[in-house]
Amino acid sequence: MTDVRDTLEDDVIPGGGEDALEVNDDDLDANAADDEAAAADSAAAVDSDESMFESGSTESSEEGSDKDEKTPPVDDPNEALLQAMNHKEEGNNHFKSGDLISAARSYRHGTTLLKNLNQGNTGDEQVKQLIISLQTNLSMVCFKQNKHKMSRDIASKALEVEKCNVKALYRRAVASRAMGDVDAARADLKEALKLDPVNTAVKKELLAIKKSLEDLKQKEKARLQKAFSKSGSLLYSDKEAEEKRKLEEKKEQERQEAEALKKRKQEWEDECVRRMSSEPPEEAISYDDWDKARKKEEEDEEKARKKAKKEEEDRKREEKRKAREAQKASSKSNDNDSSDDELTEKEMAMLRGYKKTSDGRTTSYFNREQTEQEKELIGCIKPKRLEEVSSTPSPTAASQTPLNNSSVGSVWNAAGTTWEEKDTTEWCRACLTECLKEATAVVTASKAEQSLTYMAVVKEITSLTGDASVALAGGKKRYIYDFHTSIKYDILDDGDDKIASGTLHLPDINSATTAEEELEVDISGWKKAPSGEGVNLEDAVACQNLLVQDVRKSVLRFVEKFNANF
Repeated sequence: MTDVRDTLEDDVIPGGGEDALEVNDDDLDANAADDEAAAADSAAAVDSDESMFESGSTESSEEGSDKDEKTPPVDDPNEALLQAMNHKEEGNNHFKSGDLISAARSYRHGTTLLKNLNQGNTGDEQVKQLIISLQTNLSMVCFKQNKHKMSRDIASKALEVEKCNVKALYRRAVASRAMGDVDAARADLKEALKLDPVNTAVKKELLAIKKSLEDLKQKEKARLQKAFSKSGSLLYSDKEAEEKRKLEEKKEQERQEAEALKKRKQEWEDECVRRMSSEPPEEAISYDDWDKARKKEEEDEEKARKKAKKEEEDRKREEKRKAREAQKASSKSNDNDSSDDELTEKEMAMLRGYKKTSDGRTTSYFNREQTEQEKELIGCIKPKRLEEVSSTPSPTAASQTPLNNSSVGSVWNAAGTTWEEKDTTEWCRACLTECLKEATAVVTASKAEQSLTYMAVVKEITSLTGDASVALAGGKKRYIYDFHTSIKYDILDDGDDKIASGTLHLPDINSATTAEEELEVDISGWKKAPSGEGVNLEDAVACQNLLVQDVRKSVLRFVEKFNANF
């Protein structure tokens, strides 16, 4: 079974993944004559709800004047098949250019043309596959337009044509999750995982749903614990007290501002009275002009105060400097006036075998200081940090890659002939942890009365120790690593209930191990033995063994990433 993500990436649209369309039409012959011969065997039409795809849908109201014109029926099956394929190509081209409305219109036209070729789901395989391709593409376009309900319904129509189509199940699950129907999304993803157990996109979506549910449970649990703790009766007391304090501070601030404004207006009124009562009388000033002049006066006073403070600090600093200079001059004078029988501090230092260099360093008396001309001839001899090794891909962990690029290694080691080593331990630990956490295994019960699915997931990576590095020597790169770790895992049933748990030990993950079967994985005893209604020990052990295989593959994926990143 092909991976959902891989089929979605058949398109050349940037981004890939969920945003890509299925445009690989290798299953359809480009020769028109062959198309006509294949279409001659078509005898049925798609049983789809035409009202869902016509422009009259309530969820397509945003298209406005661009409503789809009704597709005229085509009596010739060969012509209908060819036109449907052309509409699919048109839709893909519109999607690449970002015209989602035109893309949806083309996919709907193609689906309508095939209606009479698959009545009662009796069409041939070529017609069915083209219908599924058109409907899954249309489902994805609707999802991009935030029409999640329509996207889900169209994916359901595709499943009516082929109920085991992994891509259609994935599309419906993504749309259901966007609508908040997590249970339906999880059911579709589990069904897709049964059909394609190694599908990476389905695994990641399923693990994302599981993680979101666990986070929600943890938040709810923390909230309930806080509500029913000893201080539960005072749950909102601190919050109410804080709000009350802030409200009082705000009221006090407003009261002070109101008093200040009242005081300023009183001063303004006094100024107006003074102006009008002066001889000769002056014109009264507006409050805005008076307040602006007052602010300017306060700013000038503040600047003058800061300037005076700075001048005072400069004066004190200058006085201290002069006092230090006077003290030094006094000490020198005392040295010159001392008796000839007494040695100066400089003379004592020379007797002890030390002297001062021009840059103030104390060194041996016999150390000769270089002249400026000598320093210029020698150049800078200050130690410099070695440049990091340029990253180039390597095919395997234990391989040695010749250096084809002269820029690899340090400048002085461009040929890579001298040993250089770069520590990559932190990056490798993070990468190895990420790869191991992605390991999963799915087993469908074979001896139970009803079909049950068990899924093993990695819960925690513990005791990850060791180191890793990339070395250059002899013109080649060497990837060196040696790690030891333990993996805690759980085995879950269809209801995500834990039926068993245990630990895997990886005692020796090193660069000498290059094959999957060479990697040693020790299985310890069950931490929680398989238990529960209908749980079969053989199925749990099979799920455990599949997880061991996926863990080995995860280690190889880590090796590939390590080689590609450095």
